Amino acid sequence: MSDFFDSTFSGASFKRALLSFFIIFIHFFVCAEVLTNDSSDKKTDAALKAVSAPTVYTKEEFVAKFIEKTGSGDLSQYELEKAEADYDYVIAQMFPRIKLVTGFGPHPKYIYENSGLVDSDEDGIPDGIKERKWRKYYSKPSDWGIAVRLKGEIVLPIYTFGKIYAAKHAAQAQIDVRKAEAKIADLKVRKEALTFYWSWVMAQNYFEILEPAMKELDKAEEKLRDMLYEEKEGVTQKDLNKLLIEKEKIQYLYERLQLQTDTLKSLISEILGENWAFADKEIVKQDFSKEMPELVDFMKQNSPYSVYVQKGLYAYEKLYRLEVRRLFPDFGMIGSYSYKYTSSVEDKNYPEANSPYNGLDGEIGIGFIFDLNIMEQISKIKKAKAEWNYMKAKAFLAEKTVSLQIQRKYNDLKSLDSHITHLKKIRKTTKGMMTTEYANYESGMKTDTKDLIDAVKSFFENEQEYIQAIYDYNMKVEDIIEFTGAVEK
Repeated sequence: MSDFFDSTFSGASFKRALLSFFIIFIHFFVCAEVLTNDSSDKKTDAALKAVSAPTVYTKEEFVAKFIEKTGSGDLSQYELEKAEADYDYVIAQMFPRIKLVTGFGPHPKYIYENSGLVDSDEDGIPDGIKERKWRKYYSKPSDWGIAVRLKGEIVLPIYTFGKIYAAKHAAQAQIDVRKAEAKIADLKVRKEALTFYWSWVMAQNYFEILEPAMKELDKAEEKLRDMLYEEKEGVTQKDLNKLLIEKEKIQYLYERLQLQTDTLKSLISEILGENWAFADKEIVKQDFSKEMPELVDFMKQNSPYSVYVQKGLYAYEKLYRLEVRRLFPDFGMIGSYSYKYTSSVEDKNYPEANSPYNGLDGEIGIGFIFDLNIMEQISKIKKAKAEWNYMKAKAFLAEKTVSLQIQRKYNDLKSLDSHITHLKKIRKTTKGMMTTEYANYESGMKTDTKDLIDAVKSFFENEQEYIQAIYDYNMKVEDIIEFTGAVEK
């Protein structure tokens, strides 16, 4: 290629053909570099043949659709429902706890006989005393009946020495943690969505330059063939062969870029449906007005991350307090009752109020409930305290490093902002240089192609760097938003 570009040819028409080919090559080099840096580049909406006007989505509307489609909101909602169920479980401990056990089974016929004298068959003098007992019958199927047994226990806590208080606050803190996790998940999904959004917009800018340039490539080839046919001075078959080789390379890379952008278009269509468009047609720098101290203060005080850390530590503290309180007994009302029914038992002569086979019995009182497994409970207390201390240490380390991390990201953002400012100034210079050099060659004032090639190369390299810098700036803004939670209003 260097020999091809460094050669000097006569005739303004060939110079224009050479310039067209060089512009095509530089344009493709720019777009191929974008493909290497960001595999999510996409084809522009101009390639779509929409019957009706597309539905236009702003940046925030696309983010909302993306979050909805990914289902991350449903996952967060289920996690929140789990935490709320834990809270309801704790509240339920304040109500009576009832345990009921029932049983059914066959039972033989029992008849209770009272004690009495055994009559003599002849002299009327009693032969002895008959003991009271249950007479049992097993032989006939009609002797059998059904037995029903029911036992119940009831416990109503009156004072738990802080157990319910600690558990309730731990459960409420867990709900707040789940809500913070949901917001953090949305921030991560938001960044992913805007990666697609800004990549698509950036790709539009490149394709708007590349697609017309590809058409000029065929014109450059045709011009070279005409010059060869006319046997123009300085034009050789070697020049055409080099052009054809580069054309095939460029065509392959261009087609590969199209396939990759088609894949990304399909992904976005899965989210938005068919016939869509983005509101931003040109990649522009996002507004971000927050300063470094404001970011640090927001993250430590009001961000989802600060809620997550603070409420998480509070939950671990209350869980530790709960395990300590479990060393103490529960004071409350305790009762038990039982009900027995046996269809095959006749106990009308039983001397007591309730027989062993039929009747209702129960008792209730106030007292303490002890858990005497002290060693196991002490182990649970040690574990809970260790977990609490571990989380406090992690939170302390995070607090000490968060300012440094925000400072690094903020400085990167300011560096990109400065880069864009300087590239914007350079754009005017490189465009002026290219226009001047092209006019000189069109008028025949210059015959050397080196200055023209350098001017064109400088212009398109700067354009590529300028667009890439804006994309990097926008994604750095999203990186800061994801890290701090400071969404720009």
